[in-house]
Amino acid sequence: MPLFDAAQLREEKHRYFVAAGGGIALPVAGAIYWIGLAIASNYLSPNDWAFWAAVFSGAIFPLGVLLQKPLASPFLKAKSPLSGAGLMAVAAINFLWPLHMVVFYAAPSAAPLTLALGMTLHWPVIGWAYGSRVTIAHGFVRAAVVSAIWFMLPEGRFDILPVAVATLYLLAAVGMRWEISRLRRKKEGVIQSAAEALA
Repeated sequence: MPLFDAAQLREEKHRYFVAAGGGIALPVAGAIYWIGLAIASNYLSPNDWAFWAAVFSGAIFPLGVLLQKPLASPFLKAKSPLSGAGLMAVAAINFLWPLHMVVFYAAPSAAPLTLALGMTLHWPVIGWAYGSRVTIAHGFVRAAVVSAIWFMLPEGRFDILPVAVATLYLLAAVGMRWEISRLRRKKEGVIQSAAEALA
């Protein structure tokens, strides 16, 4: 017998999404990281940029943890049977690091693209776990945008591309917050209707 039927699964996804505050602390942390990379492009060679981009990528999660409270996004406290899917998807993107290292040393101009795409792979999975259309859409939109910038604006690979990623992160955070507000209003409406029916 399945743990959830379709309706229960959808309800659990939405409950988890709301409880985690959409996990928006992490995309905001990601935006800060990519803004930093855009600024660093004015001072670093492509090789040095790639090196420091790799080093500071490890700061995204700790920064996200610190931003949980001010952004009302307690993703570490939110518990669900679905949370494992997102965690494994995040873990899986780390398998790309050997490829990133090859790119960093052999073709550093491709580093912004490989990092932007590599850090996108888990978004559709997390979007599925949250039942969030915004989160799923972010992954596909980001892959298209960064690929277009890399191929069509080669002079912007180290500044325009990071700014685009940061912007998409922030737009995703706003969109996820909107989804959460909509789900809360919907739940409040159901509770109010039930209370009126019992009155």
